[in-house]
Amino acid sequence: MATETLTRPAPGDDSIAGAAGGAPGGPLTVIYDEDCGVCRETVRRLRRWDHEGRLEFMPLRLAATSGRPLFERLAAEGNLVDAVHVVDEASGRVVSGGHAALAILDALPGGWLLRPWAALPPTAAAADVVYRVAVRHRDRLAWLMGMRDEVSCPVGLAASPGALPAAEDLAARRV
Repeated sequence: MATETLTRPAPGDDSIAGAAGGAPGGPLTVIYDEDCGVCRETVRRLRRWDHEGRLEFMPLRLAATSGRPLFERLAAEGNLVDAVHVVDEASGRVVSGGHAALAILDALPGGWLLRPWAALPPTAAAADVVYRVAVRHRDRLAWLMGMRDEVSCPVGLAASPGALPAAEDLAARRV
């Protein structure tokens, strides 16, 4: 996946979008695992914070049958279950993991204030490290988010790299 940061313009500033290659009007699509309680709760909160409709959310299982060529190609490559992904269909850019988190923050109200820092290589590297740590400790993260009953996340449980586990396999693996 690409490692460049997707950016959105500051309110009223369309010149930044053109320079960054982003589309000023189209939403970024967040591809997430709907079988993961942490992912679902994060999406619920992001929907609440996204007052300007800059984010669209797509469960990863729908990507393959979405009728959108870029998403179908990503699903065919088989890496969607590994991390959260953010897709800018207008430019064809895709970022994942910590870079996706930075793109999401940038799209939220006030997120453009973080853009200068997010463009620095140490910030992007730090975001990837933080993302990997958060994924590794997602059960604790879920508890901190107030999720007491639904803390399992199937990321990393797939039988083969990039394969999507069957729903019954996920249910059997959850404790």
